[in-house]
Amino acid sequence: MKNPQMKSNNETALGAALKSAVQSLSKKSQTEMIAAHVYAKYDVFKLFRPLALGIHEALIAELPQFDPQLVSRMLANHCRKQRYVKSLARGGKRFDLALKPVGVVSAEEKAAAEKMCLPKAEKLATAAEAPQPAVDPVASDVSEA
Repeated sequence: MKNPQMKSNNETALGAALKSAVQSLSKKSQTEMIAAHVYAKYDVFKLFRPLALGIHEALIAELPQFDPQLVSRMLANHCRKQRYVKSLARGGKRFDLALKPVGVVSAEEKAAAEKMCLPKAEKLATAAEAPQPAVDPVASDVSEA
C-alpha cells in the first residue's frame, strides 16, 4: 500500500521542479507562457470582457507558480490590446475570473477608452483643437534679446 504522504511530497517536488524550469526561461517567454495559460483557463480573458478592478490580486493568487511581476506584466499587455480597449469603450459590466459581474465601467473609464480607440489622425486633430498654453510675454522678450 502506498503512503499518502509520499504522493504529497512527490507533487510538491514536481511543482518545485516545474517552477524552477519555468524560471529558467526568459522573462518574455515566461510572460507568453502565463498568457497562454490564462487565455486557456479564464473565459473573461478569451472574450475580452472588461475586468474587475483589482483582478490582478486574484490572478496572482490563482497563479502562485508564476512570478507575480510577470503575471502583472501579462495583465498589462492584455489591457493594452485594442480588442480589450474597445470592450471598455462599450462600457457596461466588469467581470471577475469566473466571468461573474462585479461592477461597471465608469463614465471616465469609458471616455478614456473611447479616446484610445480613435485613429491616430483623429487623435492629432483632437490634440490640435485643445486649448494651447498662453505664451508668456516676458519669456518671449528674453528669447529675442
